[in-house]
Amino acid sequence: MDPIAKRVTLVALYCTMILKPLPARSMSPYPVAIARLLSLADFERKSRAGQPPDWHLRRVERLMELLGGPHLAKPVVHVAGSKGKGSTSAFVASALTANGYRTGHYTSPHLHRFTERIAVNGESISEVHFARLVDNLWHCVESIEAQGDIGTVSVFEMLTAMAFVHFRDYADVDVSVIEVGLGGRLDATNVVVPVVSVITPISLDHVAVLGNTVAEIAAEKAGIIKPGVPVVMAKQVPEAAAVIEARARGIGAELHMAGDVAVDAAIPMLGAHQLDNARTALTVLDVLGMSGFALELARVERGLAETRWHCRTELVNTRDGVPVLLDGAHNDASASALAATITDHPTLRGRRACLVLGATAGHDVGAVARELRAIEPSNIIATSSRHPKSLPAEMVQRATSTLGYASVSTSPTVASAVDAAEAYVRDGGADLIVATGSLFVAAEAREHILGIEPELYDDIPDGYMHTYQSG
Repeated sequence: MDPIAKRVTLVALYCTMILKPLPARSMSPYPVAIARLLSLADFERKSRAGQPPDWHLRRVERLMELLGGPHLAKPVVHVAGSKGKGSTSAFVASALTANGYRTGHYTSPHLHRFTERIAVNGESISEVHFARLVDNLWHCVESIEAQGDIGTVSVFEMLTAMAFVHFRDYADVDVSVIEVGLGGRLDATNVVVPVVSVITPISLDHVAVLGNTVAEIAAEKAGIIKPGVPVVMAKQVPEAAAVIEARARGIGAELHMAGDVAVDAAIPMLGAHQLDNARTALTVLDVLGMSGFALELARVERGLAETRWHCRTELVNTRDGVPVLLDGAHNDASASALAATITDHPTLRGRRACLVLGATAGHDVGAVARELRAIEPSNIIATSSRHPKSLPAEMVQRATSTLGYASVSTSPTVASAVDAAEAYVRDGGADLIVATGSLFVAAEAREHILGIEPELYDDIPDGYMHTYQSG
């Protein structure tokens, strides 16, 4: 037998073995599966400092080889960007579902539970199926670690593999929308060969990892563009647009600009920037239509109107009826968009705001606070989320106090900060609470207000990482 054919046969046989559903009695309970997952290298919850050699695609490429190429089994829409990528992905996935396609959606981070990251037709994967994927793919994790030449699999790499396998083997999707985790060029999702690549607006973000300028960050995001694969580019600042256009032109990828197309659907997320995200999604859907997808305009509009994407300019009410705007704005560009929404939207215009503000390491909370001065908040309550990278409330307070705000206090948890903000509203100091600065702050505020029971994770000690040194 030809050596390559023999290798393919062996890989296929191995996949048949590891992907065979386990008997119910040997299935790990969901909490055990989560603990197992979090025993891996977790760059989301820990710093990447000192670990740059391990940011590469070799592990996920080997995972895909061991699993028989699940990333290539179904058509993919691949989405990168600094802001708006989650909302744009959600719009595209919802519109495809409304048109009768069984649609996978892989996103990160999650708000309340890990299962949110892997969804089909808007429904999160069940705990049972999530645990089964961890069990069934763990052989690959052990195999890669035993080989010892490319380090150990990370949490995000494992989740990415789980999503691809679920979409291929268990959910049998027609198409999947895959959101980049961080950057693009070296992101674990960048093993796909998509039907269309999408780049949403780029701004300064994750500068310690991606670069110190918009152009450098754009180069990392543009790394998802593939030869011969059409790319949709959202509205960009000139520095980012130039990099993306040059990359597309250089490798022969047809570039489609997301223009000022009319959005006739009543989208549920507030703000002009969400209309821009919807326009980008419509352009993506146009390209998919040109690629052979059967899409009806009325169903596309219904899909946009039915999109649910929490903590992105999401308005909820406390039990006492106090309006709370939840938004994950974490850099100057997203905070500027949030301020414009509060200033311009008829539901919010003229309201006096109390900010519940937090941040995670690597993000400039001072820049967020500076942009939010445009709404003239009457009070800021600095706080800290449960996330291991969350900045202490006192650090957030120091970063904002120098900007001339009249009142900046601290509260140790997001829940206590929301309660303090609600008391401030009852005393007449404001009539709107805005929980922002971090997606994790917005998520914890949502949990507290709506009574959602979150997953809580024990911090896993550092050290479970065998580094791969590129040569």
